[in-house]
Amino acid sequence: MNRYDKDMMHNRELIYDAKGQLHKADKKYKKGDKGAKQEMIHDRELIYDAKGEIHRIDEQKHEAHGHEASAHKILKHSRKNRS
Repeated sequence: MNRYDKDMMHNRELIYDAKGQLHKADKKYKKGDKGAKQEMIHDRELIYDAKGEIHRIDEQKHEAHGHEASAHKILKHSRKNRS
């Protein structure tokens, strides 16, 4: 397993953990703990940052192999097929 794959796995684990924390904070907030709102904001930021990092790693991986980024191809394809 190369460095890119290890980094992406680590970021996916961070997302998984942050989603679990976000779910717990949401339950606390719904029960009336207003301090949990700040936790929820922080967890959403962690998720957003980790997803961005995964995207950057994927882009680097594809550029290193001389390929156009696959995410752009898929997005372009899905936009064409919308009715």
